[in-house]
Amino acid sequence: MIGAPLKNVIRYSLSGLPYDLWVFPGLIFILSSVVLFPPLYREFFDLRIHGKALVNIALTPHSKIKIIFSNLVSSIFEALTIALITGFIYTGFIEMTVTIHNLAFLLICLIIYLFLIGNLIISVALVIDTLSSMIITTFMIFLLNIFGNGFILETSFFPYVIETVLKWQPISMPFQLYQIYNSTGIIDFSILITLLPITYLWIILNGYILKKKLLQ
Repeated sequence: MIGAPLKNVIRYSLSGLPYDLWVFPGLIFILSSVVLFPPLYREFFDLRIHGKALVNIALTPHSKIKIIFSNLVSSIFEALTIALITGFIYTGFIEMTVTIHNLAFLLICLIIYLFLIGNLIISVALVIDTLSSMIITTFMIFLLNIFGNGFILETSFFPYVIETVLKWQPISMPFQLYQIYNSTGIIDFSILITLLPITYLWIILNGYILKKKLLQ
């Protein structure tokens, strides 16, 4: 639905790759985001505002950070499974060669990205208490996520100032990290080292927010 029509409009990326090949990792990132959202929404918004399972789970001896982390891991595993299956299906429609090293690094970047976007979803789900606000905020996040992270349109299409902001905001950086590796074969360890502590600190922050929200 995205790659087939747009490849006839854009045809080639700015780096000269056929569009259907260039957009492949972006589609995997988008699909993973969509799959990741429902379980996190259910656990940290729906069950919380209705006083169901999350409240009871929070009363167990497990720390709030462990609750956040375990929910993230299980949701990310589900998202990765669906993304890999769909990725293999997509490769049946295009001619492309994926090396083991390229696929492995794509998965590393995807996992880091899912931890970041998952933390953002959890933060929003914990802070917001009304359904209408949750729907509007979620729509804005996904709109920015799809069009602002370079998944289907390169950030270079935007004016320079907007491009710089979009390209280097934390949730966009895992995809930029993969694109650098895909184009040059070089891993930018400065980006990688920056993202790991951000992910860890965000999990701690969400654990603190969960504790405050449940008054524990």
